[in-house]
Amino acid sequence: MRKSEASSKQISGNVNKYESYREAWSRIKLALENQFFLEAITIQESIISDRLLSFLSRPDAPNPLVLKNGSFPSFGKLIKGWRSEFKDGLPSGSYPDLIEAVDRWRRYRNEAIHAIVKSEPGEPTQPIDSFLQKAKDAAEEGEKLTREVCNWCKKEKKS
Repeated sequence: MRKSEASSKQISGNVNKYESYREAWSRIKLALENQFFLEAITIQESIISDRLLSFLSRPDAPNPLVLKNGSFPSFGKLIKGWRSEFKDGLPSGSYPDLIEAVDRWRRYRNEAIHAIVKSEPGEPTQPIDSFLQKAKDAAEEGEKLTREVCNWCKKEKKS
């Protein structure tokens, strides 16, 4: 079921990408409002990965990313490629190093995603309330980071 309304404004460029992003942001908003934190986290990762794929595959990249047969690098590999272009870090917005912040979030969202049922063999899982808090924290930070990565990409394209 579509969550966003069709845009009434004239779009130039990649209309499908624009519509996909409208839908993604609409779903993130609704997921956060309705406490479907894992859905928000998943969409946030998708957006960040898409922005990194676009940046790393640009023609003037030092080592342009080439995708083969529709296979995409892992989130961790995308971040590693991004870091290789900004060895001294990437200050952006309120983040002293946006790349490190995204990588830290990647690790935290892994914990959040797997926390509901994953545990050491024979050990209990963490309490549900702890899982929900971790997922909420990851989703809220993910929203901020996703916006910051998108803003950084827009600035990068203009320069």
